[in-house]
Amino acid sequence: MSKPGIHWPVVLLCFLAVLLDGFDTAALSFTIPTLSHEWGTAPAAFTLPLVLTNIGVVVGYLAAGYVGARMKARSVVLTGVLIFAAATVLTAVILHLKSMPVFAATRLVTGLGLGLVLPAGVALATKHSAEGRRELVSVAVTLGLASGSSLGGFFGGKLLHSVGSAGVFYIAGLAPLLLAAVMAVVLPAQEPVVATSAKQEAKVSRLFGPGLRLPTSLIWAFSFLIFITAYVLISWVPTLLTGYGFAAGKAPLGLAFLTLGGIAGGLVLIPLAARIGIARALILMPAIGAVCMVLVATVPVGEVLLFVLLAGAGFGVTAGQIGQLTLAVSIYPVRTRTTGVGWAAALGRIGSIVGPGVAGALLALALSAQTIVLATAVPVLVAIGCAVGLSRVRASTRKERDGALVRSR
Repeated sequence: MSKPGIHWPVVLLCFLAVLLDGFDTAALSFTIPTLSHEWGTAPAAFTLPLVLTNIGVVVGYLAAGYVGARMKARSVVLTGVLIFAAATVLTAVILHLKSMPVFAATRLVTGLGLGLVLPAGVALATKHSAEGRRELVSVAVTLGLASGSSLGGFFGGKLLHSVGSAGVFYIAGLAPLLLAAVMAVVLPAQEPVVATSAKQEAKVSRLFGPGLRLPTSLIWAFSFLIFITAYVLISWVPTLLTGYGFAAGKAPLGLAFLTLGGIAGGLVLIPLAARIGIARALILMPAIGAVCMVLVATVPVGEVLLFVLLAGAGFGVTAGQIGQLTLAVSIYPVRTRTTGVGWAAALGRIGSIVGPGVAGALLALALSAQTIVLATAVPVLVAIGCAVGLSRVRASTRKERDGALVRSR
């Protein structure tokens, strides 16, 4: 039964757009071992397209707020989908050239489109939802990323076997083109008007006003660190699993379990945050992910248990990714909330650039997969420390507010 106050067709289409965003990112990840073999190049050489994809996403994230203040929300979503769809099809067309610079350039453009889709999709879906349902809708749309990556992980090996690496990118590009055609017909037209005062309130300097400087610094650090780990895992797990003895066609299953755990983490985060608070939830769940990663790196386990531990890593780390946006919503006042959420997401995406780049450098140094996984757990531990700081700041703020209310009586 539908919950009141939610325009489900809009939410579903935005979810699907973000899902295809996640699948596109996964497609690059699970094709690297095959492309490495076909091109006669070490996997570490594909660090450039991985990093440039995420640079494009960061630029798209930062541009989404500016563009969204001047265009219809549906137009921003459609533009993002069309850009990453066309660039992904172009990637499939140029793969036979075996040119890393050309491949990296198409991925940069792909990233620009991907960066527009998530913030614009969340904004459009929540705009068509009642105030009390917007947090639920935001989490639901954001879960599309993990869902798309999970699909890529489960079907990546079969797709590579049946259609090859170029065929994977054709599918990843043509599917969003079809979705864009449906969205153009179904999505309602919007005419958002942004007042001058709203543009003033959207300035980044507002995030460092009285009482916000420390929370902003901590949430930016948390976002940056949690995304470092998340995108090392998303980008390199199939390649790292070949270091555990997996065949290139089977390694994508690791990505599938990682992202399935992420979906579960996002679903568990909703009731857990309601029960113990979002800051405390972001201490507990990333800690679970860190423990699983340490076990993957240090304890010899069988194939099944390895996949279970990867699911546990995704459970905790993905919850951190999703939760940092909810945490930003809870910290910032209404007038600065959009900017606060956007910049927290952008800092996370900068972490998504740094993480795969550093992991690629470690691969180039011929470090073992186990050592790289262990090193990848370190940013999560530091992020947990940031969440502890945020929890204490929020508790102190509540105590001061309660004290002021008592004195006023």
